Amino acid sequence: MRHPITYEQTEGEGGDAEVAEWLVKVGDQVSQGQAVVEVDVDKVITEIAAPETGLLVQIDIEVDEPVLPGQVLGYIESEN
Repeated sequence: MRHPITYEQTEGEGGDAEVAEWLVKVGDQVSQGQAVVEVDVDKVITEIAAPETGLLVQIDIEVDEPVLPGQVLGYIESEN
């Protein structure tokens, strides 16, 4: 089953956001809750965690590309 990795803006965050760094690459095994991507929001880095345990199978937003709240950054494939 595919699970989206999404950027959700938190209370107090605002302004422009962009992907700062992917901490894993496509094909890497990740654990639920593990930081997989960093988003830069007005020079403040926010880590986005894996929603499920599985393989990172797709990256939709590359480093330095802008991201909007609720936007899918990539996908994890799990066995469930």
